[in-house]
Amino acid sequence: MSFSDITIVPVRTDRKAEYLAFSARIGEIYREYGALRVMDCWHTPEASDDADFHAADAMEGYAPGDLPDMRKLAGAGEGETVVISITEWPSQEIRDRAVKQVVTDPRIQATMDEEPVFDGRRLIAGGFAVELDLK
Repeated sequence: MSFSDITIVPVRTDRKAEYLAFSARIGEIYREYGALRVMDCWHTPEASDDADFHAADAMEGYAPGDLPDMRKLAGAGEGETVVISITEWPSQEIRDRAVKQVVTDPRIQATMDEEPVFDGRRLIAGGFAVELDLK
């Protein structure tokens, strides 16, 4: 079964192009080590109404803003957009082996000398076993 690493981070909206360029560069390194796919999903608030994700009758007991949303959960402030990145791996075993190599890759290490495009202290991350994959 495939495995995915998922990260959630607020990014300054005016740095979108820089973030995507950085992520594409890093994503290519992950792909060299066996990742099947790297996706960045840029939050679109106008397409994120509570009613879009709950049955109509379920919304009767809630006022607008009662339910948590991505911006609140990710701690995004004014002028920031939430980005969810998904790195898909063939298996957890391949992912575990690759990540050990990726974090010591000189190209990854060199990013420590670059101006960050997001605040790494605010990054939420985790590894997830894919249990359902409808295509």
